Amino acid sequence: MGHGFAVVDLETTGLFPEYHDRIVEVAVVHVSRSGEIEGTWETLVNPMRDMGAQSIHGISAASATQAPPFSAISGHLSELLRGRVPVAHNATFDSRFLAHAMAETNTWCPPSTHWFCTMQMATTFLPGHRSLADCSSAIGEPLDGAHRASVDAHATARLLNRYLSLGHDPVWWDTWVASAGDWPVSTTFPTGWIPREHASAAPRSVLQRLSVQVAPVQGGDSGALNLDYLALLDRVLLDRHLSVTEADQLFRVAESMAISADTVRQMHHAYFDGLVTAAWADDELTDREWADIQSIGSLLEIPAETIGASATKPAQSSPAYTTGFRLQPGDIVVITGATRRDRSEWFALLTELGYVPKDNMVKKAKLLVAADPDSMSGKAKLARDYGIPIVNEDGLERLVGLMS
Repeated sequence: MGHGFAVVDLETTGLFPEYHDRIVEVAVVHVSRSGEIEGTWETLVNPMRDMGAQSIHGISAASATQAPPFSAISGHLSELLRGRVPVAHNATFDSRFLAHAMAETNTWCPPSTHWFCTMQMATTFLPGHRSLADCSSAIGEPLDGAHRASVDAHATARLLNRYLSLGHDPVWWDTWVASAGDWPVSTTFPTGWIPREHASAAPRSVLQRLSVQVAPVQGGDSGALNLDYLALLDRVLLDRHLSVTEADQLFRVAESMAISADTVRQMHHAYFDGLVTAAWADDELTDREWADIQSIGSLLEIPAETIGASATKPAQSSPAYTTGFRLQPGDIVVITGATRRDRSEWFALLTELGYVPKDNMVKKAKLLVAADPDSMSGKAKLARDYGIPIVNEDGLERLVGLMS
């Protein structure tokens, strides 16, 4: 006789694992034979590709990069399913997706014929209801926070509990529990699972990391401005957004050159002062320029009083440390990920403005536009290898003059 049930929910980059969609989050809830919840396990999963429909699952690439790849958790996941009836709401989808992922890691997965589907069984226990949200409402347990694996798995577990309590033929339920058997399992040791909130914690800034991790070098780091660091800083701030990946790049440059946190702070101030001087060059500070100063100042950890003082023209001019990056007619612009504006619309607009939009990354590209600048797509990886700037959609709108 089996041990009970294992409720599974997956969040994925899309619908088709055979076309390279991947799991980005998994949750397992153990439920006893009588319907009580016995334990919960959940983790984000690094899909090693772009994140797909982030508007649905709400997981950023920055969070996913901190998570284990599926191959690192598949053995533990297999152990969690052993001896239990696998359950899902729309088990056809979850069993197919999980089987594909498990097959890629040569890990045992319960066959699709052994899954219990709470959606299909709603026709018996909750006639007229089908979706997880509708079924949850019908049993008086409204679904709050859908499309997080643990939330959906717990909702499905509560639904299973209600089915069990409705007094259906106990022999029928015993047959289901017995069907789990004692399947073979991987001997892979489990890696650390990372729940969503752990990966979503704000990462330490470049200055914080340097203060802790880079020891001063005797005779080095004289405090002189490092032009390589400033050039990278200018490039990553093109879209007025500092992604986790870009912060990592800045940290690695500073670390490799043994640049102290004090010198980095000095360079951030120098870059900021140059930006303020450029904004006041015509003796007028527009609302857009002021918003830009505030945004950059915050990203560079400039003190609030210094940022506030920039609303008045500085007494002294400071040199600019920007490359003046501009898109020119004929420049190749590559787009990756599920952008807010439909890609075909972006292509038409960029073509009209004289640029050359492409789907595939080439070395001659001037810019990569990513729905998520921390994207792990193949195009994003190549752009980083080629030293091509990556910006979000707001950054592209700013560069082509569409931002008001």
